[in-house]
Amino acid sequence: MVSNLRPEIKTVLFFVIYFILFLTIRAVQPTGSPHGPNLSDIFFLLSIPISIIYTIILLYKYFKSGSKNYLSAIFVVTMLWILFYNSLKFIY
Repeated sequence: MVSNLRPEIKTVLFFVIYFILFLTIRAVQPTGSPHGPNLSDIFFLLSIPISIIYTIILLYKYFKSGSKNYLSAIFVVTMLWILFYNSLKFIY
């Protein structure tokens, strides 16, 4: 079922679920200790390398197949990060 979806829709679903999970953990979990990050901070920091790795995979698939859907998915990743970082001022 998931393999039938277009890459753009998969990308949006993944990041929406990931950031909703991040915000849920941040709201539920108490503040971490001063000596280490709490789980939501680790979740947020892991989203950066996950995005980079996912973009590299999308680039590989784009150059391998030549399908414009993968290029659109890369633009979606970029747009989601721009929206997320602009909304960080309201979260923190």
